[in-house]
Amino acid sequence: MAFGDPSQAVQAAAGSSLSRVSASSDDSQDTLILTQTEYLDRPWLIRHLRRLNEIGKPRLYGQQLSALASHVEQQLKPYLGRLLIDVLEDIAPILAATLIQARFPHSLSYITGMAQTPLLGQYLVQINGFISARNETSLADWIALEPPFNQHYQDMVKELQAAYPRGSDDALEQRCTAALKAAVEGDDGSPWTSFVKFMVQYLAYLRNVSAEASRYLETYELLSELQQRANSALSHATLGHLILPTVVMNAKLVCRLAIGLDKQPELIAHLRRSGPGAGGGDEGGGRETLPERAANILRQAFVTCLNDRVSGLNAQGKPEGKKKGIYNIANLCLKILFQCRKTRNATQIFENIYNLSPPLSAYPKRQRVTYLYYLGRFLFQNSHFYRAQLALQHAYDESPARPECARQRRHILVYLIASNIILGRFPSQELLSRPEAHGLSDRFLPICMAIQRGNLAAFRQHLDLDGPHAEWFLHFRILLQLQNRCEVLVWRSLVRRTFLLVGFRPTDTTGNKASTLNIDHLVSAFQWLEDASRAQKGGEDYTDPDFEDVEYDDGGFRIDITAVESRLASLIDQGLLSGFISHRLQKFAITGTKSKGGDAVAAGFPQVWDVLRLKTERAGTDDVPGWKKEVVGGFGGGQRPGPGMVFNLSGLRPVGAVG
Repeated sequence: MAFGDPSQAVQAAAGSSLSRVSASSDDSQDTLILTQTEYLDRPWLIRHLRRLNEIGKPRLYGQQLSALASHVEQQLKPYLGRLLIDVLEDIAPILAATLIQARFPHSLSYITGMAQTPLLGQYLVQINGFISARNETSLADWIALEPPFNQHYQDMVKELQAAYPRGSDDALEQRCTAALKAAVEGDDGSPWTSFVKFMVQYLAYLRNVSAEASRYLETYELLSELQQRANSALSHATLGHLILPTVVMNAKLVCRLAIGLDKQPELIAHLRRSGPGAGGGDEGGGRETLPERAANILRQAFVTCLNDRVSGLNAQGKPEGKKKGIYNIANLCLKILFQCRKTRNATQIFENIYNLSPPLSAYPKRQRVTYLYYLGRFLFQNSHFYRAQLALQHAYDESPARPECARQRRHILVYLIASNIILGRFPSQELLSRPEAHGLSDRFLPICMAIQRGNLAAFRQHLDLDGPHAEWFLHFRILLQLQNRCEVLVWRSLVRRTFLLVGFRPTDTTGNKASTLNIDHLVSAFQWLEDASRAQKGGEDYTDPDFEDVEYDDGGFRIDITAVESRLASLIDQGLLSGFISHRLQKFAITGTKSKGGDAVAAGFPQVWDVLRLKTERAGTDDVPGWKKEVVGGFGGGQRPGPGMVFNLSGLRPVGAVG
């Protein structure tokens, strides 16, 4: 009997066999008899497969048919032991489809692969079941990524290496396509073929990966390729969320390897030599570094989660679907960018989250604390110190005060204390006595004392590049900010202390005479501290090598009235001093004494923290960009209104309408 389409032949045979099983009552060899108590088992499977195998050509023989029976037995595991009368309509099409796949497209390699890789077959059946059940947790549990693997995975790896060596990924894809029916069929008519390709890449990763330190770069490349496949699978509209935990898990490994390799240049020396530049630093050019490349790959998954229009917040205000991965993946990207000092690339992440993300409060505390830590560091680096301390303070308050969190809290505290010192607010002894603050008093208290006393020499000595603490400050990248921003506060304190010592304060506070300070006294004070600062450094300034032999008879470094007036003008302009400079009398006069009840010190020297805080609030910049605190009402998905956006106003009442 000849058939034009062999698949139709087998399916027709399955149908006719099924009808005979259901309708026949005689005991001939051509008919399969079912009783009310007959169960599905391996002998019945073999008998039925042989019956279907007799229809059409080519046919399977011997070991091929036995291997197919073993494969089918695993595929029909949920049906084994059940009454045939109940499940026959479900399993007959599966048997027919499996036989078609084995006989006609590459039948020999398919059957041989099944015979050689029973563990792989069982594994793929389980993965297919997780997709059918929409079980993302179990799916992630079964996709092991970090070696060393347990014995079951090691045995499956041996099967892969024997049956599907390097260069046979096409055959491996055929195997995955045949086994992962739930992914091939997809959802709502949309196949999830990108997941099949991910599984092919994952199995190739298992086959090729090594835990040896000398092969970390190869492992990084394998994980990067796997991450890109996972990102592609994540983009599926309705099933992509199933792979989100795997995407995050793989991203963590990529992040860790990229940072680790960046710290071990000997493992990537050949890459550095092959590129046009080292590409280091915030302004660095040249080739793309491994951390940068990793961050760019992870950013694709971040954008997919951020732009997902299917998922959102559930009734309890918690994120669902792909939205759950926004801050998890963003934190990994930020970790990489800060490690490789490419923080400028973080700007887009913060902007996208601020505009498109659900509120940060909807996410777990771990993600909130980590995100606000990196946001605070980013703002600190860009000189937004008030905004930085807002983010860092919230992160520190939310971070649990447990021993296992001490390192995390310490990192937050370093930038929080630095931000507050620049803003004129010093840490308390209670704060510095906490476990996570151990040793920080030696770093920061000398700065606070120097600012408080106006001791310019001590301030510069503590933050000198040749000083004992410079390496620590440079490690956290806070040295330049403390040097540049805090010296102004030292000037203010020096002017205040000089005024307290030699300033003029009228006895009649109700009169029109202002409290004043001779600028000559300030010149002497600044000059004395400048000399002390130079003496501590040996009186030597840096000289460019081209000018080492040039002699200058400059009589030493001198502070004059112009220099002091310039510093006073800067302090007045910043609001740190309240008064004006009389050039004719060469005096600094304090204003606003009457409003302070006659207290010239309170009038002329307002609290630094209050000045900077009020200035920020008046400017309307106390909102922290990047920190999404709430959903803006009326805009879908929590998106903030911006240029180029279109809104539907058809439901609005005309202006002046009542009711």
